[in-house]
Amino acid sequence: MKHLSTIIIIAVSLLAANATRAQTPRTSAAAGASSDSALVGKLREIVTLRQKLAEANERAVRSGRGETDGHYELALAEARLQLARELGQRKEQVAALEDALKVQRRRLEDAKRRAEVGAASPEDVDTIRVEVLEAEVKLLRAQNSSNRP
Repeated sequence: MKHLSTIIIIAVSLLAANATRAQTPRTSAAAGASSDSALVGKLREIVTLRQKLAEANERAVRSGRGETDGHYELALAEARLQLARELGQRKEQVAALEDALKVQRRRLEDAKRRAEVGAASPEDVDTIRVEVLEAEVKLLRAQNSSNRP
C-alpha cells in the first residue's frame, strides 16, 4: 500500500508538471526553433518563387509588357510575412509589412493620377485607399507587438 501511494504521488506530480509546461506560451525564439521544418521549407520555396516572379515581372515592365498593379510585389511581401511569422521573426514581419505598404501607397498614387484623366473612378481610388489604411493598421499592429517583450 505504501508503494502504491508513492507511485500515485509521483504520477500526479508528473501530470501537473506536464500540464503547467503545456500552458506556458512559447517565446518567438522558441516558436522559431520548434517550427515544422517541412512547413518552413515550403514557405521558403514560396518566397523564392515569388521573388523570381516579381523579378521577371520587373524585367517585363521595363520592356513595356509587365503588370504595374503591384500584384507580384504584394504576393512576395505576403510570402515573406508568412515565413517570418512561422519563424517568429518580428523584425522581418515588420519589414515585409513595410514593403506591402509601399506598394499600396504607390498603387494609390497611380489610381489618383488615372482618376485625374478619367481612366479610374473615384470608387477605384477609395478602394485602394482602404487597402492602404488596412496595410497601415497591419504594420502598426506588428510594430506594437514587436515593441513588447
